[in-house]
Amino acid sequence: MNPSSGNELRRDPLLGFQVVIAEGRESRPQQWNATIPAPSAMRCPFCGGHEDSTPHERLVLPQNLSRKNDQEPWEVRVLPNIYPSLSPDFPEHPPQTSGPFSESVTASGIQEVIVESPKHVRSFAQLPEQNAILTFQAYQMRLNAIREEGRCRYVQLFKNNGPAAGASLEHSHSQLMATRTIPPIIEQELAAGEAYFQKTQRSFWSDLIESELAAGTRIVHADDQLVALCPYASRMPFEVTILPRASQADFGQANSTLLEQLALLLRSILVRVEKALNFPAYNYLIHTMPFDTFSPDHYHWHVEVLPRVTVRAGFEWGTGLYVNPLSPERAARILRESL
Repeated sequence: MNPSSGNELRRDPLLGFQVVIAEGRESRPQQWNATIPAPSAMRCPFCGGHEDSTPHERLVLPQNLSRKNDQEPWEVRVLPNIYPSLSPDFPEHPPQTSGPFSESVTASGIQEVIVESPKHVRSFAQLPEQNAILTFQAYQMRLNAIREEGRCRYVQLFKNNGPAAGASLEHSHSQLMATRTIPPIIEQELAAGEAYFQKTQRSFWSDLIESELAAGTRIVHADDQLVALCPYASRMPFEVTILPRASQADFGQANSTLLEQLALLLRSILVRVEKALNFPAYNYLIHTMPFDTFSPDHYHWHVEVLPRVTVRAGFEWGTGLYVNPLSPERAARILRESL
């Protein structure tokens, strides 16, 4: 984008949502940099030594067959969420209501918390490398275990970091929510990818990676396994998408080497985002193929990093558009140079 050319209206090439890239708005009086809160004096239930404050763990890493109780040493723990949004009950015939203007069904599902360290760190970027890797191993292990249970169709892995991103505790943790239905955004990604394939006989995701690597201006990192880029229609400053270069639809099938590289790349990108924005609140999430989808060649699992430094205001809610005061080209350059 040429900063002197004025603002741009961009359309996402897959889902079609529109974004106004309005770099002139960054001169408005505003504060992107976050205010770092003082450490909490509360007794943190996620810290090592406080295991009696949490439910019994469902997974602990590193795995130790001689482990006798929850108080023994650990690096990553997976716990049931004690404040679930989804009902833990899975009735064989869930009650439903249906009418011309109303439709509902029991919101059943599985919710878990992944505690990423026994130490009171505040961000994935601050984790030791080994804890970052173990966290992603836990993601994959729980996703595959839930697949085997056969009760859910989709697993959403995500992280809320900081109050503005939805976190209620500052101790670095992420979450898993497994649902009996496929979320609309995943259905849309699958349908759009299928439509692209029917039109071109090519994978949208593979073509996107090839196009972005050729352009280069939005690439944050690229190696033989992974590509990290700021999307052409980025919805917010420093939005980053990480994709595998090879066609792979199911995050649960990523091999151990790729999983390790992904964890370390995400950690590196979050270090750069925190440097650029002074420790902002952020979300990251993993999109993967639903359990019962059978066209894997048309999809790539991917990680989306979403720094929460702007707010959707009246125009955005009224129109469905996004307004981003920083072009992805400029954001990518800043992140590349912040190594």
